[in-house]
Parts: sequence; C-alpha cells; structure tokens
Amino acid sequence: MFRLSKKGSVEYLEADVLRASDFLVHAFCTRRGGVSQGNFSSLNFSVREGDTRENVRRNWEIVAAAFNLRVENFLVVNQVHDDRILIIDRPHFDFERHRMASYDAIITNQPGIALAIKTADCVPIFFFDRVKRIIGVAHAGWRGTSLNIAAKVVGALREIFSCDTSVLTAVIGPSIGQCCYQVDGRVFGAMEAGNNRRDIFSPCSSPGRWMLNLPLANTFQIIEGGVLPENIHVAGYCTSCQRDIFFSHRGERGNTGRQLNFIMLRGGHKDGF
Repeated sequence: MFRLSKKGSVEYLEADVLRASDFLVHAFCTRRGGVSQGNFSSLNFSVREGDTRENVRRNWEIVAAAFNLRVENFLVVNQVHDDRILIIDRPHFDFERHRMASYDAIITNQPGIALAIKTADCVPIFFFDRVKRIIGVAHAGWRGTSLNIAAKVVGALREIFSCDTSVLTAVIGPSIGQCCYQVDGRVFGAMEAGNNRRDIFSPCSSPGRWMLNLPLANTFQIIEGGVLPENIHVAGYCTSCQRDIFFSHRGERGNTGRQLNFIMLRGGHKDGF
C-alpha cells in the first residue's frame, strides 16, 4: 500500500512496507510544496530545463527541513540512462569525487546518506534488505530498462553485500504508465526476450508503435534477479495522467521539472550533496 502524506509544505508518496521500518526515511516527492513557478511549479529539483538555481536551491532546503535532514545528506548522481552502479560500502566516502558522477543506481550500507534520484516519467526503484540494513536506488527509463539495470542492482546486492534475495524488498514509485507511454520500433527492439516482451507491450492504433509498461518490465527483471513477487510493491501512479501531482516529461512535452525520490538509513550524517 502507498499513501500520499505531507511534511510541512512537502507532499509526497510513501510505501507502507518502508514506513514500517523505523530506521528508514523515504519519500517519492510530488511536484507540490516548493517555490518554483510556471511549468516548474512548484517542487522542482532540476535547472537543466530552465528553472532558476535559486528556486532549486530553496526547494532542496524545503525538503531537507521537512524531513529533519541537511541538504548535505542528499547524494545525487548524474543520471545518464545507463547501467552503472555506485557502491558506497565504507564510512568517510569521498562524496566530492563522485558528486554528479555518471551513474543510474546507488547502493549503500552506510547510514545518513539519502540516496536520491530525479524523475519525470522514468521509473524510480528503491531496494531494501531489512536484515542487513542495506538500501539501493535505481533510475530506469527505457534505456536503463533495456540494459537490465534493476536486475543488475539485485545482482550487486547479492554479490557485493551477500544479500539473501528472499528478504529483499523492491518498491517501484510513480512513473509513466502503459496508458500513456507510446514507443517506436527502436524501443521495442531494444527490449530483450527476457523482459517478457509480449507482456510489457500492448498494441497501439498507430502503425509501428506500441504501448510500453515500464513498471512491469522492471518488475519482471527484479523477479528474475531472485526477489520474491510478494516483496515487490508498485505504486501504480501514472505521472503523465496525474500531472497535477507529478512532473511528466512526456505529458508536458519536455517543458517541465523533476521530482525527487530518496531513501536513507537513519543513524548518521554525511557530507554529500
């Protein structure tokens, strides 16, 4: 189950399965509760599309204060629609070196680091080992999905941290739904048979085009990685359908902002943003 909640002015979506763990902080932020204006209204976290740096800086401060964190707690990487995974497995990690480095997933066993990804249709995924207290995030657009990024995160959790996949939890946040995500032959061809192609695509009225179920494609990958189906939780919110709540690159033809998604182990503070 998921619920819309609010801290201060910040409206966000939270998963009951993660909320039940008192050593976790997490949020799939909506677009509501910030200071940005116009197409970026209002809780936007990206300057690339044209919002001001001052607005974005203030939005970071608003979210940090709402969750009783510091802006420096948040670790953001440069998302490039690839399958590289940043591993943080020791204290005193060199954040400065990795600030805005090119990755699309992060895993850590260190407390006080809010692993953050920005989305506006792509799939945000949280991973959680409740026994070893290890967390991860992944940013999965169609390119990352075609590279099996979700399955690779599960593999890294198993191989690097010796996680038991039977106790892993995966939480898939708001993203564009199959109802709104029309793709062409390039995307269709990029998805391997292992992605259950017949299940993740549906026919489209336009010749040479299909409707892609991106959350389901990632769900299949996570299952194939060894996570139990009952431990996978999907929000089911379509960012394109619900543009009053979320930013949508497709729904707003690229003229929009980015919402923040983050998860953190409690227990410390790191310098990192």
